[in-house]
Amino acid sequence: MKALLYKVSWAVLVLWLFFFALSSPAPAQNKDLNRPLVASGTRPMLEQDSADARKLALEEALRAAVEQALGWLLPSDRIVRYYPLLLDHILKEPMSYIQDYQIVHEGVTFGLYRVTVLTTLYTEGLTRTLRRLGLFLPASERPRIAILVAERTSPEDPWHWWWQTSLLEHQQFIFSQALAKLMSAQGLVPLDPNLFLESLPEDPIYQEPMLADEQGEALAKALGADVALLGQVTHRPAGTDSTGMASGSLRAVRVESGKILARVSGTVQVQPSSEHAASDYGFTALAERLAPHLVDGVLAPFVAVSRAPKEVTLQVEGVRFYGDLILIKEHLQRTPVVKEIRQIQLKADLGSFTLVLEGNLDDLESALEGHDFGTFVTSAEVTDENFIAVTILSKR
Repeated sequence: MKALLYKVSWAVLVLWLFFFALSSPAPAQNKDLNRPLVASGTRPMLEQDSADARKLALEEALRAAVEQALGWLLPSDRIVRYYPLLLDHILKEPMSYIQDYQIVHEGVTFGLYRVTVLTTLYTEGLTRTLRRLGLFLPASERPRIAILVAERTSPEDPWHWWWQTSLLEHQQFIFSQALAKLMSAQGLVPLDPNLFLESLPEDPIYQEPMLADEQGEALAKALGADVALLGQVTHRPAGTDSTGMASGSLRAVRVESGKILARVSGTVQVQPSSEHAASDYGFTALAERLAPHLVDGVLAPFVAVSRAPKEVTLQVEGVRFYGDLILIKEHLQRTPVVKEIRQIQLKADLGSFTLVLEGNLDDLESALEGHDFGTFVTSAEVTDENFIAVTILSKR
């Protein structure tokens, strides 16, 4: 009897989703994620504790719905590369991005509690978070950072800095390495000092541990960076009546304009290390404290011009045969603003493309206006915020 009810419930679910899809209006342009998403989650039953299993399965289903949305918004390689970042800021709290949901099926199968939900996502909130995290930036547009931070392990010790051309022996720059790792995980591109040790500028103005803004900008520019991260960090050993401390003061300067993007300072207490463990002088903890503010400040001007992908229609008039559309498709695939070509249609002499863009529609118009395809040229005009009209013209 239970098996029969289980089969009937699944049949009802499939029919209900089928008729729902038929009766739903087509989504508006750039509203792809406003369509309901179906997702499932499972959890093993432990000691007949169905309430806990149901709760965890529901959480997994909601997280899976948000992951589906991320798969539409971001390339798969970017999701894999920055999954820890997505987990910390989005997937740990999936309900922040779900407008509503309905449980359309639940039950126990082979010892697993399964919950299937129909959800509607808060698309604008998800897009806003991804933009703030810089995840709409392709790799080529991510800011490159030159970390030019001097370090010393005691107020009595000399400063150490990696960009001095007279550096005779390998030294560990614990703070800089910890900060570079944190920034890389947050979507920035810290430059590896090891790549530049043989080609550092020998000008004496760059040989100081404390670089002024202008010096830092010039050196960062010579290294090919977009942002210079300047400052210093110091470790103060513990005394008889005081604990050890690590402190630092940093600023991020944009090379292009000289504008200070972020300024931060901080201090952390340093716990005594065991005699078998090497001390990092509190520099790792200090980097963890200072990194979030620096990352937000550095990313802000770059993500301000980034765009979420959107779906647009490209209509082509004057198509002579399907081969014309193939030539246009190959050209679109080489156009940087086109993320994906979803659909191609041809009816009589009218063709159409459904595209996903990562850039400005005007850039696509420029790529098609007057382009020579060999046997024909095209004219293009943006007629709506999500529509571009293309006409095939014979070559004279």
